Amino acid sequence: MPQTRQSLRPQLTLSIMLFAVLDVVGMVCFATGVMWLVRRQSLFIPNFPTHWAEAIGILVAGLLLMLWAAGRILREMISRPVNPVSKGR
Repeated sequence: MPQTRQSLRPQLTLSIMLFAVLDVVGMVCFATGVMWLVRRQSLFIPNFPTHWAEAIGILVAGLLLMLWAAGRILREMISRPVNPVSKGR
């Protein structure tokens, strides 16, 4: 008799969504710093950053924000019970 395996899917919550938004903000900050350091061009905001120190600062801040938000997402996913989803839904 074949065994049927239930698909396990983590539940999406408001806190996970907010951490995902912060992760995207971190990515944009990181990309802004890298873009200025590589091409001396602003990514979205004109004339920001204006100096290499600002570019490195926004790059580091974006990297830290990304790592922190990704860690919080993982922590939320691990701490939440997984809902079994029946086949066909």
